[in-house]
Amino acid sequence: MSPLSVCVSLLLALAALAGARPKAAGLEQKCKSGPVDLVFIIDSSRSVRPHEFETMRKFMIDIIHTLDVGMNATRVGVVQYSSQVKNEFSLKTYSKLQGMVKGINEIIPLAQGTMTGLAIRYVMNNAFTAAEGDRPNVPNVAVIVTDGRPQDRVAEVAAEARDKGIEIYAVGVARADVTSLRAVASTPFEDHVFLVESFDLIHQFGLQFQDKLCGMDLCLESDHGCEQICESSPGSFHCLCRPGYTLNEDGKTCTAIDLCAEGKHDCGQICIPSPGAFTCGCNSGFTLNNDKKTCTMIDLCAEGKHDCEQICNASPGAFTCDCNLGFTLNKDKKTCTMIDLCAEGKHDCELICIPSPGTFSCGCNSGFTLNNDKKTCTMIDLCAEGKHDCEQICNASPGAFICNCYPGFTLNEDKKTCTMIDLCAERKHDCEQICNASPGAFTCDCNPGFTLNEDKKTCTMIDLCAEGKHDCEQICNASPGAFTCDCNPGFTLNKDQKTCTMIDLCAEGKHDCDQICIPSPGAITCGCNAGFKLIDDKKSCTNIDLCNTVEHGCEHQCVSTPGSYYCVCPEGQQLAEDRKGCGTCRSANIDLVFIIDGSKSVRPQNFELVKQFVNQVVDSLDVSADGTRVGLVQYSSRVRTEFSLNTHQTADDIKKAVMNVSYMEKGTMTGLALRHMVENSFSEAEGARKNVPRVGLVFTDGRSQDDITEWAKKAKEADITMYAVGVGKAVEDELREIASEPLEKHFFYTTDFTFINQIAENLKLNVCAEESQGEIEVKDPCACDSLVEFQQATMTTLEQLTRKLAGMTARLEDLENQLLSRK
Repeated sequence: MSPLSVCVSLLLALAALAGARPKAAGLEQKCKSGPVDLVFIIDSSRSVRPHEFETMRKFMIDIIHTLDVGMNATRVGVVQYSSQVKNEFSLKTYSKLQGMVKGINEIIPLAQGTMTGLAIRYVMNNAFTAAEGDRPNVPNVAVIVTDGRPQDRVAEVAAEARDKGIEIYAVGVARADVTSLRAVASTPFEDHVFLVESFDLIHQFGLQFQDKLCGMDLCLESDHGCEQICESSPGSFHCLCRPGYTLNEDGKTCTAIDLCAEGKHDCGQICIPSPGAFTCGCNSGFTLNNDKKTCTMIDLCAEGKHDCEQICNASPGAFTCDCNLGFTLNKDKKTCTMIDLCAEGKHDCELICIPSPGTFSCGCNSGFTLNNDKKTCTMIDLCAEGKHDCEQICNASPGAFICNCYPGFTLNEDKKTCTMIDLCAERKHDCEQICNASPGAFTCDCNPGFTLNEDKKTCTMIDLCAEGKHDCEQICNASPGAFTCDCNPGFTLNKDQKTCTMIDLCAEGKHDCDQICIPSPGAITCGCNAGFKLIDDKKSCTNIDLCNTVEHGCEHQCVSTPGSYYCVCPEGQQLAEDRKGCGTCRSANIDLVFIIDGSKSVRPQNFELVKQFVNQVVDSLDVSADGTRVGLVQYSSRVRTEFSLNTHQTADDIKKAVMNVSYMEKGTMTGLALRHMVENSFSEAEGARKNVPRVGLVFTDGRSQDDITEWAKKAKEADITMYAVGVGKAVEDELREIASEPLEKHFFYTTDFTFINQIAENLKLNVCAEESQGEIEVKDPCACDSLVEFQQATMTTLEQLTRKLAGMTARLEDLENQLLSRK
């Protein structure tokens, strides 16, 4: 048996004592029985009187004072029940004794039935759960205190609770049923079932807890032989009897003291013995008086506790019924029936027969008048006689009338005239805009430019912009049933009030740039020709030679270009990823799918630049059936596979196919395109290979019109390395959500389509992005101090690309010859 079981068993055993010793001086010291989760299940049915419930409350407080309570020690919860179950506080509610005591003192009894099985099931399914503070590998103990027989089944649910490891102690008080207690409690019953004669004794449970649980206890550790109570003392023990018993001469067994048999009582009628005490009772038909000794006859007639209709004749605890003169007692021996000639049909009244014992008289209903024959009646019809002042409808009733109104009208306070019910004026309608009244009803309508919804109440603005029923080039401003066009900042609306023209200050000569004027909508920036750089006034240009003026860091050789430089490596070596060091490299094989934006905002001329961008990336790849494979998907309001991974097997074929792609226009459904890529483009049917890295490259110029979150996440979960390239109005947050980590290697952005070739050079789609010995130094757009500086770097790069393409063409011819020789 666990220490906690010993603790609770001792508490419950001590509760049966009829007389308890005073608390020891050191009771404040807690008995450390180890951590346990303890729940009290308290019966608060109507049979538990208020003062008895207070003793039960004190019983719980006494027990928890003997426990070492805390979140890491003993946790305590309290549940009360009657016809329902109420959780007063759970195992996690209080960590300190003071809080538990306060919670117990605030309990209000439910005072209904006794549903013990319902309470056990609640504790099993709710109180002993992790959500309510139950801990794993800590004993679960429930203490049930009840004074009556359960009104529901307890055996099955108690067995289920015990099977789940809950140790149950059953304490019965006064009227409790021992059989029910045994059905509830754990075994052995002598350690888990306890019966206490009255609530006055229950609070004694905790009084001897301290010295019984803590320290050396010979009563627990030896065969003491005591029949009822063994009380330990340091190094010894002695036997005691429960209150109402006397210790026999053998010093161990006990005999009950029967005061009734000894005549030591003063009961008026019946003496009911209990060990060392007695209670008085009364014979049937009598009740015990307040002195708890004498008896008074129960006069049910005087107390009104009878169901006689007329006369009640009293006897001790009983009664008989009788009837007044002119009535007869019915078979139920309670009610009476008048001798009713009317009911027996022994009369000739037309409407009303008024009975009296043995006779009758005739009468008429209200609004009728009795005729001279004193038997028949005639109705008084004021409407027919025109004796009314109703405006619309007169409803006749005998001797009276009621005015009424036609449907859709209401009777006024004068109860005569009528007023139309105007629900619109009374605001008793739910029309959003216009209410059209009719008598007692209404219909809803909408203002011009709005349409009535299907609910026939609310209105929706006719938004031609949202419906796409406009021909604005840039901005559509909606108004009810109409629209006006506008332009983005830096643009001006044309005379057709639809299209826009960029305000080009460079073309208008409204600038003071020394060499190059770079227009943007409504503004300009200055730039310089190759080999020059912009000075501090941001207008004038000066020549530069970076190899001789900066710490270039090239491992082998630095080659100057106008306004820039690049590093080169010896024959047979290639630039490292930092574009300065040298080493050997072999390009990796991948499955690459381009997802390019073909929406209306891209414009045809820019779409051609996008195709050049794709081919620029393809030029850097080792394309073949066994090497890198490339697929292309275009999207706008829908998605279209231009060619799949297994369509083309050479770079030339891919580049030709790219240049033949037609521009789709319309919307920007990036999320739909990502879904198409995950579900289709990287399928084996479209040429995707197992154990080959998969790479997706999304190119877009604007905000997606659908959600991208779900399919951007699923792409990464499918082990697809995602690159995101944005231009112009592309939303950087969306691009970052699409791109794989680290973002600095997978996320690219530029403000203008003319700069996307620079991004193509920076993409690292293979293990080594370049195969040539000479590397081109491409300036990071984020590292440029201004757009002009970036433009200068771009122009320099284009010159270097021209030289590089010549070398690449020769190498591609060599590769083609090698492939032909293999065949």
